[in-house]
Amino acid sequence: MRIRGTFVMLALTLPLLAATTACGELQEAQQGVQDAKEGIDRAQQGLDTAQSCAKATGLVSFTLNFSDPQRAAETARNKAEELGNLAEQTSDQALSEALLDMQRSAERVASGEVTIDNSAEWSQRKLDQAQRVLDICSGG
Repeated sequence: MRIRGTFVMLALTLPLLAATTACGELQEAQQGVQDAKEGIDRAQQGLDTAQSCAKATGLVSFTLNFSDPQRAAETARNKAEELGNLAEQTSDQALSEALLDMQRSAERVASGEVTIDNSAEWSQRKLDQAQRVLDICSGG
């Protein structure tokens, strides 16, 4: 009788042990899937930043001709809009902030606040802002 009871207990315990092992393997597999997803997300964010940087590099290199105030204001208005759109699209916070700084600066020209008389100071600030964007994009 005792052997029979031990055998029954063993027969009932083996499936539980197998289920426990399978549960552990399932958890490991789920963790592997989660790790892979996080890796894909990081890669996608890096791709998004690289694409934003490619656009930003071309966008921040604009120059304005302050001897034609109407044209300078129009160009600045267009660049401000493009900078704002790109800032919204990028997932990189530092790049977004740098682009928004440039947008505000371009809006000062578009509004007429910056004229040929104070354009040298604005131009130097714009160069500094453009350099900041380039530094962010190059990892510096």
